[in-house]
Amino acid sequence: MDSRGKGLEPTPPATRPTLPQDTPDPELVARLRSGDPGAFQLLVRPVLPSLLRLARRLTGDPHWADDLVQETLVRAVRSIASFRGDASLRTWLFRIQLRLAAQPQRWRRTDPATALLDPPDVPAHPPEDDPRARELAERLDEAMERLTPRQRTALHLRAVEGLDYRAIGALLDTTAGAARMLVLAARRQVMQRMGRHLLP
Repeated sequence: MDSRGKGLEPTPPATRPTLPQDTPDPELVARLRSGDPGAFQLLVRPVLPSLLRLARRLTGDPHWADDLVQETLVRAVRSIASFRGDASLRTWLFRIQLRLAAQPQRWRRTDPATALLDPPDVPAHPPEDDPRARELAERLDEAMERLTPRQRTALHLRAVEGLDYRAIGALLDTTAGAARMLVLAARRQVMQRMGRHLLP
């Protein structure tokens, strides 16, 4: 989508719109560091859908995804002093989430995770009354699952969350160029597997 179109809020030329959660209020950040639970709610709640979508993609299971989100929030509270208010809160939380996902033994448990915030209602697929869209979403999930974990994560961050290649590279501990190659390879494989399902 062209973010420079009429009727949209002003954005820098040739860039994606900046999400509100990517520019947290410095005063709220200061309140959060001082232990104000209200500030935590205000800052984090807007990014919960993004965290849940990524968690579902990383775990492939809605219950583990909820636990991963809650553990991410717990770790964020513990390490809030390391968060710079001029950085993106969303990508900072993504980094915590990706590190936890790579070591499931650190957060998977048999007892329910302590919920700091109730998970948002984010449907995994289109409504039941749109069977073709639902079938396409299911086929897309299958195609995504056949990618390597790094390809799957890179494509999700680019296609769903709208991150640029520099941000994706930073999250995956690689370069922007390497992140772009991961996304392109993932797209190519997904399109090959989805080909016949995309025919009219």
